[in-house]
Amino acid sequence: MLDFVTALWLGFIGACIGSFLNVVAYRMPLGLSVVWKPSHCPKCGHDIRPRDNLPVLGWLILRGRCRDCGEPISPRYAIVEAAMGTAFFVLAYVELFSGAANLPAALADPAGALHSVVLPNWELIIVYGYHATLLSLLMAMGLIDQDRQRIPRGFLFFAAIVVCGFLSYQCWFLYPERTRNIRINEWKAPLDATSGAIWGAAAWLVPLVALRRRSSEPLQRFLRNAAIASAVTGSFLGLRPIVRIFAIWLFTLAGRRVIAVKWQVAISPLLLLWAATLVHILLWNRLADLFSW
Repeated sequence: MLDFVTALWLGFIGACIGSFLNVVAYRMPLGLSVVWKPSHCPKCGHDIRPRDNLPVLGWLILRGRCRDCGEPISPRYAIVEAAMGTAFFVLAYVELFSGAANLPAALADPAGALHSVVLPNWELIIVYGYHATLLSLLMAMGLIDQDRQRIPRGFLFFAAIVVCGFLSYQCWFLYPERTRNIRINEWKAPLDATSGAIWGAAAWLVPLVALRRRSSEPLQRFLRNAAIASAVTGSFLGLRPIVRIFAIWLFTLAGRRVIAVKWQVAISPLLLLWAATLVHILLWNRLADLFSW
């Protein structure tokens, strides 16, 4: 029961973060503050009431319409909140409560919420927060690309700060895949993070440079956004994980085409990168056994 309540609490935090990411994706490309101005209806300008601002439930209570003017509210808000809440909930069980059994090197014996959160195991909590931060960044970048906007460079700077902070904590030992072919311990994680970022970005920067004068502005924008999102993912997780994530991503892109044809819904490929990254984190140990070098 304690595990479920704790996971539900973490899922609620994830849903709240999803609500904030909706704001970030809308305001940040426009140069607007994501902190000072409260959420409001874009048509009538009335602030969203606190009771209506509950993740998912607020949208359901309002039946997808503004309480003051009746303007339809896109279901995307609730979908993003539900997706982030579900990701945080599932990751709590798979990673936090299991002692990081999903990783190539587990940190502790499975002990549930009691010995991971209530009696905090900070290594587990930091790893969980690290992966949750990556998923949050990817969701925000996916939403910005969904809106056909350019991802601000601030995402790169923030990601670099998080990665450097994690590596300075000496958490490189959590990922044994980083230890191969590099003999100096202090260089293993930084070099792996750098090579992961370069590999992830190169797949999109090469065609961006090659097609700079012959491609349309939307294609250039997408290639740039994809390079940023892939570089962030590679820097967070390393070279081998980003290669496997690319393989998973290709399968999801095939499904994207089916959805676009059948339901006439266009989904940004970067949102599918978010899904592929989540799948990899959850199944990391198994995927490493199946495909590594």
